[in-house]
Amino acid sequence: MPQKPRLSVVVPVFNVEDYLTECLDSLAAQTLTDLEVVLVDDGSTDASPGIARARAASDPRFRYVRQDNAGLSAARNTGVRHTDPGAEFLTFVDSDDVVPHDAYERMTASLARTGSDFATGNVWRLNERGRQQAWQYKWLTRRRERTHITRDPELLSDRVAWNKVFRRTFWDTHGFAFPEGKLYEDTPVMIPAHFLAEAVDVLDEHVYYWRVREGSITRRRSDVKGVRDRIAACDHVSRFLAERFPDRPELKKTYDTSCLRDDFVYFLDGLPMGGPEYRGAFLDDTAAFLRRADPAAADTLPLDLRVKWHLVRERRLDDLVRLLAGDGAFRVRGALRRSAAYPGLARVPERITKVDRRELPVVARVRESVWGADGKLRVSGYAYVKNLAAAAPGHSVKTGLLKATNSRTQVRRVPTRTVPDPLATADSGQELHSYDHSGFTMTIDPEKLKVKGRWRPGTWNLGVVVAGHGHLRRAALRALDSSAQQNLVRDLGDGTRLVLGHVEGRLVLKVVTYAALADDHHASDAGDLVLAGRLRDGIEPRTLRLTHKHSGTELGYPVTCAGGRFLVRAPLADLAAVPEPPHRAPKEVEPPHGDRWQVNFVLPDGSSRSVAAALDLPPGRYPARGRELCATANDQGQLVVELTRQPVADLAEWAGDGSFVVEGTATGLSWHEPEFVLRHSATGEEHTSGVDHEKDRFRAVVAPADLWEGRWYGFLREAADRHGDGVPVRVLTSVGAALPSHRPRRDAEETCGEREFTLDRRFGDRLLVEAGPALDPADRGPYRRH
Repeated sequence: MPQKPRLSVVVPVFNVEDYLTECLDSLAAQTLTDLEVVLVDDGSTDASPGIARARAASDPRFRYVRQDNAGLSAARNTGVRHTDPGAEFLTFVDSDDVVPHDAYERMTASLARTGSDFATGNVWRLNERGRQQAWQYKWLTRRRERTHITRDPELLSDRVAWNKVFRRTFWDTHGFAFPEGKLYEDTPVMIPAHFLAEAVDVLDEHVYYWRVREGSITRRRSDVKGVRDRIAACDHVSRFLAERFPDRPELKKTYDTSCLRDDFVYFLDGLPMGGPEYRGAFLDDTAAFLRRADPAAADTLPLDLRVKWHLVRERRLDDLVRLLAGDGAFRVRGALRRSAAYPGLARVPERITKVDRRELPVVARVRESVWGADGKLRVSGYAYVKNLAAAAPGHSVKTGLLKATNSRTQVRRVPTRTVPDPLATADSGQELHSYDHSGFTMTIDPEKLKVKGRWRPGTWNLGVVVAGHGHLRRAALRALDSSAQQNLVRDLGDGTRLVLGHVEGRLVLKVVTYAALADDHHASDAGDLVLAGRLRDGIEPRTLRLTHKHSGTELGYPVTCAGGRFLVRAPLADLAAVPEPPHRAPKEVEPPHGDRWQVNFVLPDGSSRSVAAALDLPPGRYPARGRELCATANDQGQLVVELTRQPVADLAEWAGDGSFVVEGTATGLSWHEPEFVLRHSATGEEHTSGVDHEKDRFRAVVAPADLWEGRWYGFLREAADRHGDGVPVRVLTSVGAALPSHRPRRDAEETCGEREFTLDRRFGDRLLVEAGPALDPADRGPYRRH
């Protein structure tokens, strides 16, 4: 008798021939193997039925069920009826999505350990350009076991079925079924499930790839049925909470507020592009929802939403559409009792437009951080209070502050100059306020971070205080975008480094010390990687431990210590013998370009210490069974040992004629006739240049004049592989520390209309060229055009 499956997977299938095979492959490859997969063909008219039947014929865990087209909900319900009711767990997958190979093993293991009713997890958003964190789950940064939606209200945004594994007894006890004939069928089931559960496990690890396709049901913004079904779904949950929990009205109020803040906003923003029928449906159904909602549900919403929902209540469609088509900027009226005045919008009660500190956030961004020849760190950017103009120097006076995270009293004032920055106005994307005088330059002297004459390991938060218009506000400094959240390392001497980095998005300075620094390596005639370097603090490590993250393999080699230095030999064949991990992510996700090993010293007492590396340590590149082994510093200054063919640039600079030069290592073992490719980050357009390649080095010279505005990332690619992606060029850590590098300006009389070009890095060590627009900074953005 066949063994009962532990997990039932229901997969509705409808006209997804381009994606179905990848979806089914991801299910077949699950590390939790005792599962059944029910494929419900919902009347497909393409090649999907053949793909599904073939899978069922080749893998006994898959079963094929056919029904006339009835929609996603009906297909899911049919699938549940065809599963084994004795299975311990139940889950759902959309047939154009992908499940990570170990997702179900991780989720069922959590449920087995905690006894919770279901588990939910983090989600990647997948499209043709790769994967991004799904915005609905950005809050999900830590694991939470046996929690509940009443204790973790962020779970109100966890409204989809496919990132969950349910205990089958929980599902059957409550008789869950998806509403048939409706779009947005997940919400009326998932939110009640959260409230009815005794406990839920929330995994911060990603358990699902959600593919976003043009025209999918979750992307219809101005569809009449879509808006009506979404509002009806939320209304269903609101009524459920009122009926099931009559003694807890705050649950319904919290949910109603979340609908006005999240669910309906997608369709609210679609009003300018919607036709009369869509606009009428939206106004009618949302007005009915508002009448049934708690009258105070909108009071805690942000200012812009309070105003918009007020206009919805009053059916002031013209004013609403005009406001939605704008940029959200407003003027502040009053001194003690402040209120917002939106251009062209009158007759809104002051209780709706009242402004408090939440409505006037500080925008503080860092453009670049560079070390000066005087050994001081200069941080430049802009900071202003949103919707309070910084059109004159006195409107935005700034002071930098450094505060030690482990002390309330250790605070350092940072010399700060207010400077013009017209790009701050352009970057703001609005036309009402000038922020031209919000720029700043901070000068940080590392000597000022000493405590009682010594540098002490620790972290300092870097922030800014902004004064102007009668306000005094403090804020953390943040990068322009997530790709710029990278490190900048500086040697201070005596085994101490200063690392400029980011913690939870905010800029920090870390004083770190190291006890071992790798400053040399070579390959021996015996086929060993020989690592050498300096030791500090009298330590004498016994063993160098190399840990392979993906396989868990650990290798250990004895260390020779003498005269304050160390030397260790690691056979190249040992590292090369560990198989390279397979790339299990969807094809749209860029594969890793190196197989890294973590490096630690093991001390006589059994403790371990990380190993730093000289910032200019060359990568080496030693043949190892058809691959290359490199040893160099990462952007945090730590020693990295990896098997990779990724080119490393040890020179990136501007030439006198306005072109730029990139040179680095790329051996003949891995590269034959490479070309240098610049690829636009948004459009994918490519600009190719020839490469001089000899003696395991490459050199490319590029004239950037033809580059369109935007970021262009650098790659090496074999010239014969014109359709391939190539391999990103990374920069040596010491080179990255000297970036950004702006193309030198010509004589003043020749600069009119001259575009800006900047050599820079993102994601820690990836080389790019930033091509500026043709407009001068003082002429860019909606404010200038207005």
